[in-house]
Amino acid sequence: MVIDKKANNKDTIILERRFVPQGSVIMKQGEIGSTAFLIQSGMVRVYMNDGAGRTVDLATIGMGQIFGEMALVFDEPRSATVQAVDDCNLIVLNRDTFKHKLNRSDPTVKAIVPMLMKRIIESNNALLNKESTIEDMVDTVNNMYQNIHTSLSANKKQSMQNEVLPKLDEFLMAVKAFRERYKDED
Repeated sequence: MVIDKKANNKDTIILERRFVPQGSVIMKQGEIGSTAFLIQSGMVRVYMNDGAGRTVDLATIGMGQIFGEMALVFDEPRSATVQAVDDCNLIVLNRDTFKHKLNRSDPTVKAIVPMLMKRIIESNNALLNKESTIEDMVDTVNNMYQNIHTSLSANKKQSMQNEVLPKLDEFLMAVKAFRERYKDED
């Protein structure tokens, strides 16, 4: 890392860049890290092993997105493995740079960021360790529909209601019928 003192006395930090060829593992679940990565180009696959020998795909992310960000705040094992789907150009964000920027920010921001990161970890762990039910799926589907619907323009809202809502209702009715048919077998 290089720090460039500008005439206006602001520190400009020049960040490390890394090229990662397609198929390479960038970080592994369980290892301790102190860096996050911003994707300049390419795509990565984020996945984890669930402890029962299964690989669970969590996301495929691309340009402009960050992964490994929890390592900027906490000395915890990585919760997932990340592998390059394409050749990738990454910007490496290390803990020291992050803390330098955080220390120069407003005291309220300095207090909120670690708390938010801790809550994200707790939420992720709860989701990954929770045994989901059909009710959870129904709630998630309804929440996703509402979140998308509220973000649309009036014209698109009407189209979504006309095109998607009937099929979504049909799907949810089938799920509820399935639950009723097999509720005594649990």
